[in-house]
Amino acid sequence: MSYNKIINSIKKNEIKNVYLFYGEETYLIDDILKRLKGKLVDPNFEQFNFVLIEDKEVNYEKIIDACETLPFMAEKKLVYLNGLDIFKKKPGSSPEEEEEQSVEYTVKMSEDEERFVNYIAKIPESTVVVFYGNPAVDGRRKIVKQIKKYGCAVEFTKLSEERFNKWIKWIFKGQGKSIGAKELALFKNNLDYLGKRSSQNLLDVENEIKKLAAFMGTNINVEQEHIDKAMGSNFHNDIFNLLDSIEKSNYPESIKRLNYMLDKKEPALKILAMLGNQMKNILSSKLLTEEGYSYKKIASKLGIRDFVARKCVVQSRKLTIERLRELLNLFLDADIAIKSSAMDETLIMEMLILKTCRQ
Repeated sequence: MSYNKIINSIKKNEIKNVYLFYGEETYLIDDILKRLKGKLVDPNFEQFNFVLIEDKEVNYEKIIDACETLPFMAEKKLVYLNGLDIFKKKPGSSPEEEEEQSVEYTVKMSEDEERFVNYIAKIPESTVVVFYGNPAVDGRRKIVKQIKKYGCAVEFTKLSEERFNKWIKWIFKGQGKSIGAKELALFKNNLDYLGKRSSQNLLDVENEIKKLAAFMGTNINVEQEHIDKAMGSNFHNDIFNLLDSIEKSNYPESIKRLNYMLDKKEPALKILAMLGNQMKNILSSKLLTEEGYSYKKIASKLGIRDFVARKCVVQSRKLTIERLRELLNLFLDADIAIKSSAMDETLIMEMLILKTCRQ
């Protein structure tokens, strides 16, 4: 069952007795829990009808007792079990080992655990139990299989880029702000959410949106200037310096500037996206300059700041149109490699710099 399907089932009051939530996107897990709580628990009787258990050491009697206690002045109660170690994978185990040892946990369960696992099939209709199983769970464990049989297990992974775009717009709307396509792309370039080794989650992104919205004050529409000032503009200078060294085919200097940004914890995808965006601006600036546009008119037409347009015009004089298009294709190939291959991101970026510095 997906995140959207769970939301729809809650709206329709098609709520199961037991859930297992796990995955890296805890923001979505918290959202579903709030929706369940809002649907099932009257705030006036929360102390009676909402039970939170966060003990790492499992006390099965305590859990069963919480489930068996009848709700007060309500049809159902909600029991949320967070931080339990009973779902964790065995450290270092491979998928092949997990398959071979599929019955091991059934054999090694204690009497209390065996009784609790069997109890899952008997959870009262008046109780809804939600387990949070940490970022990953061990599917071999009998408790996981039992929850899947009598309830629902859901993994909450990071959003796809399409859903991420919609989610960003939705959060901005909740802050009373509106963001266009170009500004959305720039905003994402300053994040580290997309990509295999990204460090941010939706909660981090929401905090960035709130920070930007607060910076904007009474302004409604997000502008590039807001993003630059609120999220830092030094990064743009680092990108221009890197492009300068690439244009000169100075590999040692280019690697030095790349590593400088990586050492500052700038995400590889963010660097790559900015390189690609600036290269597009440089190519457009070259074409517009040949048509007789001044840098101010170029800035207005491309929707960039004057000083950025000026730098783009200067850099465009040093590169042919063919070379600019070649560099854009190299950036695109590296972007695809980072998002789809298992190769280390830093190595992909270093190989990119090597290719771009070749005449």
